[in-house]
Amino acid sequence: MASELIEVVNPTAAGVFKRGKLAARSHGSLNRRRIGLLDNNKPNADKFLGYVGDLLKQRYDDVELIPKRKMTRIGADCLQELIDRCDVVINAFAD
Repeated sequence: MASELIEVVNPTAAGVFKRGKLAARSHGSLNRRRIGLLDNNKPNADKFLGYVGDLLKQRYDDVELIPKRKMTRIGADCLQELIDRCDVVINAFAD
């Protein structure tokens, strides 16, 4: 009886970690801020942003959430409204 050898190949690469700096912040806190939640219309982006919005409400005082859904791949007709109304915008990409 001949024994067969099976080779198992792991297609994943070793993890690479790179340190980076955060972008400069113009607000010291999110308390009393208007926060835009921009959904890119992919599956589950709305669920993720709903979860993020709930966390923001728990952690910061008197935040106003402004949810918007981007309906096209290129641009969003709501971007100017978010720029005009919001202090901060969170954009979600989900699948």
